Amino acid sequence: MTKVQAPRTAETILQRQHRRAMIADVTKKLSCIALVLITLIPFYISVIYSIKYKNEITINHLAWPKNPTLDNYIRVVTENEQFLVGLKNSILTTIPTIFLLMVVCSMAAWVLARNNTRFYSLMYVIMTMGTLIPFQCIMLPLYLNMFNAGLVSTNLGFIIARAGLQVSISILVITSFVKTVPKELEQAAEIDGCGRFQTFWKIVFPLLKPINATQLVLNTVYVWNDYNTAVVLLRDKASRTLPLAQIVYFNENTAELNLAFAFFIMAMLPILILYFSLQRYVVSGVMAGAVKG
Repeated sequence: MTKVQAPRTAETILQRQHRRAMIADVTKKLSCIALVLITLIPFYISVIYSIKYKNEITINHLAWPKNPTLDNYIRVVTENEQFLVGLKNSILTTIPTIFLLMVVCSMAAWVLARNNTRFYSLMYVIMTMGTLIPFQCIMLPLYLNMFNAGLVSTNLGFIIARAGLQVSISILVITSFVKTVPKELEQAAEIDGCGRFQTFWKIVFPLLKPINATQLVLNTVYVWNDYNTAVVLLRDKASRTLPLAQIVYFNENTAELNLAFAFFIMAMLPILILYFSLQRYVVSGVMAGAVKG
């Protein structure tokens, strides 16, 4: 009796394991689909609202428009200066901030990764603690310091503040990647007569292309979409960046959501273009960090 039941018991266990694996697989797929829908539905609503006429939005909210139009985008640019002013200020603040972070953080990360003394270990801990400070804790001191320095409502003030807020996390991420770069390459360069500065720029910095591309995209998203720093420091209409201009424009056009959503889509496009342009480097940077780290 026992000999007959043993194969059946083993077969039952295999069936249960197979059933559990199928359930787990279906659950994963459904979760992925749900996450994709949660992400895409707001984007879909923004797109269809931006290409609808005002009266069509009130009739059918979520349906694809019968007569799609680009007039809303043209009106955002031509009828109100807020978009162009915000776009100009966002470009003038984002590009310098990103390149400042790329250069300074790469050099700082290299120094931290190649020195294991107590001083540099302490600096690493300080950088880590800097990522844990909420913005609300430094909001008032930030404004007072910038006001005393005469940098409120200026692009320079916003660049300094935003780079300072982003520098800790950038250094930590790049430091982890620098540790995967073989030291033998730097030693060979020094034997060939390169100084520390030349070694960094000719050997180390080119090898940081994947992680710098990843940081470029992430930091661009953070700086381009930064509302908190903008609302604290940019008090004049002429100094507003796109996130601040979006809120003002939305409040002024709540009766015409088609214009407000057209503004949102146009503000989003530069980030999407940048991401898809550098997607190959971003993926390689993430994978390299995952494999080597």
